[in-house]
Amino acid sequence: MTKIRVLVTYAWVRSSYAVIRNLSKHGYEVYVADSYRFGMGQSSMFHSGFDRYISHYDDEASFINDILRICHDRKIDFILPSHNETEILSKHRGLFSERLVSLIPNYDTTQLFNNKAKTYDLVGSLGLSIPRRIKYTSEANLRCQLIEHSMDKAVVKLLTGNGSHGVYYTNTVDETIEMVGRLKAEHALAKDRMPQVEEYVEGVGWGVSVLYWKGEKIYGFTHKRLREKIATGGSSTLRERASNKKIEAAAEAIFTSVNWHGVAMAEFKYCEKTKNYWFIEINPRLWGSLPLAISSGAEFPYWALLCAERDLITAQAEVSRSTIAQHWRGRWLLGDITVALRSLAIGNVKQAARILFASSCDSSDDFHLDDIFVFFGQILNYLEKGCYGLIGKRHKNNMIR
Repeated sequence: MTKIRVLVTYAWVRSSYAVIRNLSKHGYEVYVADSYRFGMGQSSMFHSGFDRYISHYDDEASFINDILRICHDRKIDFILPSHNETEILSKHRGLFSERLVSLIPNYDTTQLFNNKAKTYDLVGSLGLSIPRRIKYTSEANLRCQLIEHSMDKAVVKLLTGNGSHGVYYTNTVDETIEMVGRLKAEHALAKDRMPQVEEYVEGVGWGVSVLYWKGEKIYGFTHKRLREKIATGGSSTLRERASNKKIEAAAEAIFTSVNWHGVAMAEFKYCEKTKNYWFIEINPRLWGSLPLAISSGAEFPYWALLCAERDLITAQAEVSRSTIAQHWRGRWLLGDITVALRSLAIGNVKQAARILFASSCDSSDDFHLDDIFVFFGQILNYLEKGCYGLIGKRHKNNMIR
């Protein structure tokens, strides 16, 4: 019997690698693609083939043509994108067969959630808690409002970004004004794309990950961040499964309101003392802590494929039969090494040792004895990116063909 073939894009990253392991375990033939030569997915023994494409950041049309070519040559049945290319593939879904892009969210909702200002408008309209925002018409107007609201500490966000990328923290009004001006000039922002400025809220990072199929919820998984690569936010290096009814209800309200389709993760801040929460953002795609969910038994990629390949009822039955650990910790080893090295750099040896040697976990995102080279693949990816940065280009198109 011919195996179902799945193409996973943006192969270098941890979420993609988790998909590769999960689907290959269930007998799918997994092919991977990326604009970079090195990465976790590229280094895995579990993929059936690797292709390169031109990044959509460099040339959107060429990216789509490359994906079409790969799907044709590899006889791909389903595409499962991992990162921001999800929106690009959704935008051009008419060029693909309905089956090929059946796992990909709708373009309108993906575009909505990739715009922080529009997402905040939606979430606020649902009566859910969001950080207070400053809506301004100019930098002078912004200064007046910051002073009026006594908002010294603030968060400045590009409208499109992910994780810690495009998110900046300021401690004074002058710092906020300076940051907005720098981002405006650096990114040549139009008036309708000015950075979002919001209050800084105290709390711990939480995430609610979901799988919906044509508006119907299949499963939700909640985790709490225990340590982050950057203290102010971004990718978590240690996290655990947890339960939080307030943010779970909020996440369900958001995804239900837009008739969501596919996988996604909603991020929140939660204050343990006051029991208050604030919505932060939605990743309308696979998310960085996906390995935690899969290793604990919540097999989002497999369940999504069951929906696409068979039907909703089959997937729901598989979910009901699954054993999912109630208490589970997952760790990103290379991320923790980075945090430990940062502690060593400032002379905090005890903290570095605690991070490296006293962090109990049940699973690792990036270190697997049965696929050892993936750990080094991600290191090579960072080195490759560094090389491209030195020569002033994100991608070298002449190396891709």
